[in-house]
Amino acid sequence: MTSVNRILYSILDNIDEGIVILDEDSEILLWNSHMECLTHINGKQAINSCIYEVIPGLNKGYFKETINCALNDGRKMFFSAAMHKDLLNNNKNLNLKVSRIEKDNLKFVLMEFIDVTNLFLRIDQLKKYVNELYILNKELKEKERTINKLAYYDGLTGVANRVLFYKIADKFCINSKRSGSLLGLMFIDVDKFKCINDTYGHIKGDDVLVHVAKILKKSTRKGDIVARFGGDEFLILLPFVKNYHDCEIVASRITNSNKVLLCGSDEIKISLSIGISILSNDSNDMDELVLQADRAMYKAKSQGGNGYYSFVEC
Repeated sequence: MTSVNRILYSILDNIDEGIVILDEDSEILLWNSHMECLTHINGKQAINSCIYEVIPGLNKGYFKETINCALNDGRKMFFSAAMHKDLLNNNKNLNLKVSRIEKDNLKFVLMEFIDVTNLFLRIDQLKKYVNELYILNKELKEKERTINKLAYYDGLTGVANRVLFYKIADKFCINSKRSGSLLGLMFIDVDKFKCINDTYGHIKGDDVLVHVAKILKKSTRKGDIVARFGGDEFLILLPFVKNYHDCEIVASRITNSNKVLLCGSDEIKISLSIGISILSNDSNDMDELVLQADRAMYKAKSQGGNGYYSFVEC
């Protein structure tokens, strides 16, 4: 063996890949040190043996075809660890490259077994990390939704609270003045709510408020905004109405709805007083509109309750 050949052999023997060289009969001519580490098979045992006997995992039609094509056509092939697991019947993830080398009109097959186990472990760790980030992000979004709900929705009835109402109402107010469209508002108060609380208790009083919120949502149009203003007071924003009559149609549905809540053997008859106002070009802002609806509501209450009154009549 010349000094150059010894150097080349030393390089192949010490390279950080499993290197196997086969002759035209698929017998092993070279089995380097890294291959010994991967397989725990000594090079002396492997050399001059058939590759399919030493590595039974390669004793498959497509591997044999690959080796034949490499010898005859010089075709290079690559087998990924992801698609071909347990090439050496161990726990290693190995990529395999198959190619042809020639010397003095002789053909040989070069097989390179590349250990990518650590890469697969890193990929698995990254997948786990990404999955954990996804779960964390999902939890954060859920918490954000909960926080937003607490910030903008009434915890008892589930309708919008005063903060969200004004946030939405101010936008509709600006749009109404720009476009010249009318914006209606209802101020609703539960008649004799203090008496209900004193008679049936605060828990049942809360049930009444929840029931009222359901009635209001059921009676309003799609796009109307129902909000709890505070205590036993509710607001309904009615965008794009044509006149007071449009608002009165909704108010009529509310007053004519079934407003009876069972309390044991008793029935709590709920009545609502409703005041209606409309934002026009002469109105200043939403606060003024609320005050107008509030005044109209008290007018309805003064007439016995369970009815509605429009500010234009005040």
